[in-house]
Amino acid sequence: MRFYRYANKDYLEWAKSVKFVKRTDPIILNFYVETLQKFRLAGQGLWQGKKQPPNDPAIRERLVKYFDPLPFWYPPFEEEVSGKDYPLYAFTKRPQWMYHSWDSQNTWLRQISTRNYLYMNPKTAKELGIKHLDWVWVESRIGKVKCQVFLTECTEPNSVWTWNAIGKMIGTWGLKPEAEEGHQGFLLNHVIPHSIRIGGREFYYGDPITGHLAWFDTKVRVYKCEDQTPETYPEFKVEPLPYIKERWEEVLRYKP
Repeated sequence: MRFYRYANKDYLEWAKSVKFVKRTDPIILNFYVETLQKFRLAGQGLWQGKKQPPNDPAIRERLVKYFDPLPFWYPPFEEEVSGKDYPLYAFTKRPQWMYHSWDSQNTWLRQISTRNYLYMNPKTAKELGIKHLDWVWVESRIGKVKCQVFLTECTEPNSVWTWNAIGKMIGTWGLKPEAEEGHQGFLLNHVIPHSIRIGGREFYYGDPITGHLAWFDTKVRVYKCEDQTPETYPEFKVEPLPYIKERWEEVLRYKP
């Protein structure tokens, strides 16, 4: 049951018994996705119902174009609105150790990374006049974030990235007010658009098929901060509820 679970009869029967899956059919990922083709045919008018969905011609055109049953490449939507003003792609990754530590509030795992950096290729940084560990602004068409840059050859020259979800609001997660998560940790959420205007229409800024927010399409420009104070921006502070504050003080007084 430990191997080839997508087609392992014993595993699939057990998974159904505990409600992990609804059926025991083998779980096959198709290169050609028939479900997408059904949507596309509907947009093309090859539909058995009385009306051709969707009713909006502009939406119908997007459906026919992007619901291709075979994978294909197309320029990111952000290219149409950002142009050369925001030359770098910005994206995030999720650190496995942080997810393990936060799910269990494991203080040992948390110590692996209590803050994050913006990773950038050294060649790109040199062109922008940025040095290793400089504090920089990351700016998109909707906002900007102040953070510390970390130069590494492992990063593609036209991109920057960070471990997301490490930055925390000051006063949350049971952390001390001076914890690095609230002062050096940051989120790229503040520069990631939630909508995009194309052809005079406002669209939800998501993948056209899955609907997931298109974080991987975000485009930014990065430049060195005049103020090199080691503090991220923006910072948010939450005043803890009285009973949480009292419990936290009790924890600080505890000595094993």
